[in-house]
Amino acid sequence: MKRALLASTALCAFVAQGAFAADLPTTKGPAPAPVAAPFSWTGFYVGANLGGLWSSDSANVSMFGSPLSDKLTPSGVVGGLQAGYNYQIQSFVVGVEGDLDWSSAKSSRDVNWPVFDHHSTNLPFFADLRGRFGYAFDRFLPYVTGGVVVADIQDKVDSPTSSLDRGDTSTGWTLGAGLEYAIDAHWSVKADYLYMQFPDVAKNSGGYAFKLKDSAQVARAGINYRF
Repeated sequence: MKRALLASTALCAFVAQGAFAADLPTTKGPAPAPVAAPFSWTGFYVGANLGGLWSSDSANVSMFGSPLSDKLTPSGVVGGLQAGYNYQIQSFVVGVEGDLDWSSAKSSRDVNWPVFDHHSTNLPFFADLRGRFGYAFDRFLPYVTGGVVVADIQDKVDSPTSSLDRGDTSTGWTLGAGLEYAIDAHWSVKADYLYMQFPDVAKNSGGYAFKLKDSAQVARAGINYRF
């Protein structure tokens, strides 16, 4: 009987102690918030762009030592598609990008030369393949870029007796810079600038030396979808 009484007393004391402990304030803080994974620019992407193009097209002729020249500076709307791939190493981002763009830039006029009397230029499209190198500040990516560009530059000087035409396509180099911002895991917006330089085209005929010099600048905004 005494043993049963002692056991009952111990059990009641244990239950009371547990209830009292449950009523005490907890010393544990709130559960830590989950840590977000760092943003990564690595992956393929495709997109579209729209902006402006400014071209500089010079035609020069030397007539028995007397230089003559004419310069056209057409401008117009440019737009097209791009695709590329980025790879991020810590904060550094390296990649490759290709563009295919169409342009409305064209111009022409008559010139008062003894040999040629008309100068015209048109740049309906260009395509480029460039490397990109940037430094990521989380979702912000400033970068520099450069590579090769192929353009349909229809730069021409002509008269009833002679003409000089750049030809169907010209291959040159391009350099530029830009800034891209990631809206979320898939979509990003960007703005960039490119300078394009093309090789001179020259021709000698009947004591005359002719030369065409062409370059262009592009400023665009774009949007990319990243896989």
